[in-house]
Amino acid sequence: MRNVVEPSTEAIQDVIATTGCRRTQAKTYLQRSGNDVAKAISLLQSHNAVKKPGDTSAQLACPSFTSPGVPSPSSSTASLPTPPAPQTKRGKGSNPKAPALPSKGSGSSKLLYNESSSRNPTSINPSTTLKEEDKEAFSKMQGRSSRITLALSQSNLDDLDIGQESATESNSESASHHTAEEEKTQSEAVTKDVPDSSTWDFRVPSLVSPGIFQPGGVDGSAPFSIRSLLGAIQHGMSHEEVKTYLSHYNHSNPQLVSGAINDTIEGIPAMFYVVAANNDANLRLFAKLGGNVNATYGTPPIPLLAFAIMNSKISEKDTTAVVATLLSLGADGSAIPKPFYCPYDEDLPSECPPEASLKETWEAEETLWCQPPPIRKIFTETINITQRYYLHRSLKLAKPTERQRWVAARHDSTDLFAIPYFLIGQSAATDLLTKNFLHYMLRRHDQPLVLAFAGPSGHGKTELARRLGALLSLELQVSDCTIVSREVELFGPRKPYMGAEEGAPLNNFLAANNGRKCIVFLDEFEKTTADIWNALLIPFDKGEYQDRRNLKMVNCAKTIWILATNALDKTIMGFCDRDQAIFDEDNPTKRENLLEELTTAMREEFISVFKPPLTGRISAFVPFLPFSKSETCVGAHKYLLELTNEVRRPINTKPGPHEQLLGNIRLKICSDVGVCKVVVKDYDPQLGIRSLKKAVRDRVASSLDIEYMSMHEVISEGLPVEDYSVFVSDGKVRVKRIGMPQAS
Repeated sequence: MRNVVEPSTEAIQDVIATTGCRRTQAKTYLQRSGNDVAKAISLLQSHNAVKKPGDTSAQLACPSFTSPGVPSPSSSTASLPTPPAPQTKRGKGSNPKAPALPSKGSGSSKLLYNESSSRNPTSINPSTTLKEEDKEAFSKMQGRSSRITLALSQSNLDDLDIGQESATESNSESASHHTAEEEKTQSEAVTKDVPDSSTWDFRVPSLVSPGIFQPGGVDGSAPFSIRSLLGAIQHGMSHEEVKTYLSHYNHSNPQLVSGAINDTIEGIPAMFYVVAANNDANLRLFAKLGGNVNATYGTPPIPLLAFAIMNSKISEKDTTAVVATLLSLGADGSAIPKPFYCPYDEDLPSECPPEASLKETWEAEETLWCQPPPIRKIFTETINITQRYYLHRSLKLAKPTERQRWVAARHDSTDLFAIPYFLIGQSAATDLLTKNFLHYMLRRHDQPLVLAFAGPSGHGKTELARRLGALLSLELQVSDCTIVSREVELFGPRKPYMGAEEGAPLNNFLAANNGRKCIVFLDEFEKTTADIWNALLIPFDKGEYQDRRNLKMVNCAKTIWILATNALDKTIMGFCDRDQAIFDEDNPTKRENLLEELTTAMREEFISVFKPPLTGRISAFVPFLPFSKSETCVGAHKYLLELTNEVRRPINTKPGPHEQLLGNIRLKICSDVGVCKVVVKDYDPQLGIRSLKKAVRDRVASSLDIEYMSMHEVISEGLPVEDYSVFVSDGKVRVKRIGMPQAS
């Protein structure tokens, strides 16, 4: 028997009061669930150890079983009211096809309170009917009972044969022995129910559409149903509708939602259905409400992360956003064997990594899922360079401390730690951003957070600002400073000058977000003039701004200001050329010292360009460093994925903004690393990743256009899906149509 912490008396009584089980059962399941009362109740229900909700039988809820030679209870036996139980859910990995235990009314034996026991003050005559006002007292009495004498109908049995051992609770030694046997028996039963994952086709069952689906149903009284919600998601329910439905029930009963969100539906965990729908916004929502991002299915257990990668074969859609979201939410990357992504910038063998390189990883239980050759082959076919890059990066990212998580959670900003999983490179920038955000949240400031993003064009400054706003659900205002030369053009004229009543986009944005957290991104800030710098001094220093339309004061102390500039490019590039150790993430101490030197040099250069008054109000300088060759390959793949998604859309021949003549195409990138290495030959460091967008258009999209136009079929809506392959031949990227068109 493994060492376990003894559950408290209060916890045992809570389980008994809710489920009506025996004390030894309550104790066993509490020990198994780590003394988590809600989980113990759920386990009891999922293993058919208690009566399910909706069962109107008033018999004590215990496992139904058939014992040879013991008569079944009489159908005329009176019953006792059972305390209401929470929503039933299946145990993890349960098999919906497994034979069910005998149920109520099947003629099997059932456990009842002993009506003939006069010595036990808690025994109750089963013919007695409790009044409504007595139910609460009865429930409390159940919790206080230290022993319950059990009997089978019309028989007083001191010993009940459950499995192989006696369960007489009055004998402490016998009860202890029964607990061990019961745990072993039930554990074996659960193991038998776990499906064989090696034969799974990676499809989740299709659930029935709930039809009209809204919180509370038509009359407002419908209960929460995870099955119906997942069915609605499968049939196209929007993210906003999902959010509304979950928020409705989570507001009134958070335990109800969190208790059901990890249920198994048709034997498969609910989170697998969410991932199968390939909506990263829904995935993040479910995880925030308690969804387990490390859920597994079958034996050996297939992790949710691996399923997300292989789901691209079933859904025929790119699943990279869902994979990145899972990693950002804490999915364990070590469940994926390292040979699949280390190194990430080399193509995998066509079948799978050499078995010799995988054998070491199989010593860990979490990687046993990929032992079957068919699964390894599918995984090799579906994992792409970007997913491999994020897995590789997850190994190097330091996990936030509990205090960091607590501070971020207090400000509803825990998704701050997810930012590195959505950017290519720029680990220095994301590290500095996170540290300054945490510092700002830890101490109360009357001044806003003002950040200077500096680095070459196309290196992620705007992308980081957009990701920050999206992940933290903050309003974002992007102002292009190349089109303004005076402060009146940026903020608008003051009242009573002409045009003041209309305001300007930035002025109106600040007024609309008065006192709220938001982000203002001033792009190409080096193009601004001294009068704009002076106009920003008071908002940066005191967190105050005057609405130009009505001259009312606006509180912008919570506004996050980001000044993006290329004015410091020479300083950054020169520093990186002199000391390459700034890119070494394996030596964090030296790297941190070098980053401190770099930011000091950036501040000095900023003073010379933008003058001391403005520089003194900058909270932090965030450098964006040049990309490595491997990172540029991932950048090229980003635009390949965009092309793949674009041509997968259906053909639309109607003239207008939605016209699409190139569509219904399934584009397969063969040896994606090799293709990306050819594309990055056109990479321009001064333009950054943006230069690769043109490279993909010139080297891949143009070849696809030529191959597509070489066919004689007339372009029309409803054409069958055509398959095209992108590959490298003789050092060039080629595109070729493969096979015959398939019905879409």
